[in-house]
Amino acid sequence: MTNLADIRKQIEALEAQAAALVQKEKQGAIAQAKKIIAEFNLTASDLGFGGSRRASRGPRSGAAVKYRNAKGETWSGGRGRKPKWVSEALARGEDIEKYRVG
Repeated sequence: MTNLADIRKQIEALEAQAAALVQKEKQGAIAQAKKIIAEFNLTASDLGFGGSRRASRGPRSGAAVKYRNAKGETWSGGRGRKPKWVSEALARGEDIEKYRVG
């Protein structure tokens, strides 16, 4: 009769065999892929690996300016840390709405 320890040893041995087979089959697949890539002179772009989606959409536009101070410094009022000039104005008790653009 088999006990739990024996079954665990069998599981470990089978997992090791499975890992070895995966590695062997992976190497074969890589070799086959390299052969096909070389044969047809394929590029990363041909395979759909030609860069990020952002790069293909073009440059990202900045957020619209909502606030501008007398020095011409701007802020969109969006996410992230407030610019220093906005923080300083708020610390002085100023109403940020006086800097609103249009």
